[in-house]
Amino acid sequence: MGRTKALLEYDGRFFLEAVCAGVKAAGVKETVVILGASRAEVLAAWKPKEERTAFNETPELGQIASVRAGLKLVGGEAEAVMICLVDQPTILPETYKLVADFWRSNKDFIVIPKCLRFAANSEEQKDLRGEYPHKRGHPIIIPRKYFQLCFDGPADKGLHWVTHHPSVKVLGLIVKDRNIIKDFDTPEQYEELKIGGAAD
Repeated sequence: MGRTKALLEYDGRFFLEAVCAGVKAAGVKETVVILGASRAEVLAAWKPKEERTAFNETPELGQIASVRAGLKLVGGEAEAVMICLVDQPTILPETYKLVADFWRSNKDFIVIPKCLRFAANSEEQKDLRGEYPHKRGHPIIIPRKYFQLCFDGPADKGLHWVTHHPSVKVLGLIVKDRNIIKDFDTPEQYEELKIGGAAD
């Protein structure tokens, strides 16, 4: 992106604030924000409220390093964690709640939301040629009994190794919110967001 994603703005607030608001809407009891190399910049612009912060000291290991940093702060009473990405500010608050409520009825499972890869009226949808029509996204929920797998797997495989491990049980939840698969990695994508808003 060339800039700190957490401090990009969408709908009048930082990306980070939008994601924290979604987590709060889900009824999550504790929020842990994992900061990387730009932590000083983020903390100068954003002041945590109830959120706790942790530092990812090995960002070169990828996303799983942030997951591990967060899990180290999770209290023993936590039944599960909801993993969210800071570059997904357009996910609707009700989607976070839907995913959380679904897990509360299926606590033995990792819960992963999924949606149509393309808008229902998209011409691209007609050209999938046998591909699965749905794509997995975030936020995902991992029960405590699978926490250790997040530390055991190879860093280069990340959460994919965890969610595909033969010992785990996974449930997919189909949602209408296509923002669960929409993130922002380039200045061009961010400009499109400012012009066009969230996904269809």
